[in-house]
Amino acid sequence: MKVFILGTGKTGTTAMVYKVAGGLPNCHAFSGGHPGKRVRNYENAVYKHTYEERKGKSIDSFKEHLNKEHYDRKIWMARDPRDAAVSRMLYRWHRGYAGRKQQFDKHLELVLEKEKDPKSIPFYEICRYSGHDAISPRSVADVVDEERRRYEQMTEFVKELGSDWILFKFEDMVAQKFDVLNAYLGFEVQADANVPSVSGKAKVIRKKDSGDWRHWFTEEDAEIFKPAFLPYMELIGYDCNDWTPDPNPVIEPEFSSVYMQKLPTKAATNKVLRYFDAVTQMLKKDKS
Repeated sequence: MKVFILGTGKTGTTAMVYKVAGGLPNCHAFSGGHPGKRVRNYENAVYKHTYEERKGKSIDSFKEHLNKEHYDRKIWMARDPRDAAVSRMLYRWHRGYAGRKQQFDKHLELVLEKEKDPKSIPFYEICRYSGHDAISPRSVADVVDEERRRYEQMTEFVKELGSDWILFKFEDMVAQKFDVLNAYLGFEVQADANVPSVSGKAKVIRKKDSGDWRHWFTEEDAEIFKPAFLPYMELIGYDCNDWTPDPNPVIEPEFSSVYMQKLPTKAATNKVLRYFDAVTQMLKKDKS
């Protein structure tokens, strides 16, 4: 069996690939790369990809690949856009900050300020310093426009998905609600499977939870991001009327500033781990 998993970054795609692979015998699990790069004639294989225009992995590139390559099962991973935005913001420096130390320092300064008093600074202000382009800080309009473009693309893509796809939510994965997914796949996923230690991804897992956005978003954030997120939220089935921040927000340093500061120091280590992950898959191929 050949399984294809797709979603945007920070939607649980990496965890899901190993849960699905754990339910199949002699299964190869592949995470990342451009579509089709590692497709081979394996007995069982799971391929996970993330849509990211900035990295050249556009929706069109996946459409083109899927028109050429057959997969027995296809999974679209969805997550509440507000939680995904928080995770993506904190994950910004996972490749290090070479040449961008000043931007990193300002970004971290704002996160530390938010930790001390979550109501003191809006989430969008922090996002102004988490961009990948050469301009920092970005304008608020640019921050929102990036999110709008991302979710417009995904909304149109998900609308076109056929009956051979299943839409699976990050929130259901966290709650270990796999019955519908298992029925679609025709086997039971390994619910307790984790990302293996040989993968660089294993070192950057943050908070396996949902609803964290309530501690980061202010009422002002809700009004600013609603136009960008609502169409996708409605399509997936999230509650479009609930934008209430936590009245007593708490932002834990372990999952925010401490996490942010650990990422750059692990960048080189993760590169090595990703290399060994690829080697492991090659050795498995030789034995199959």
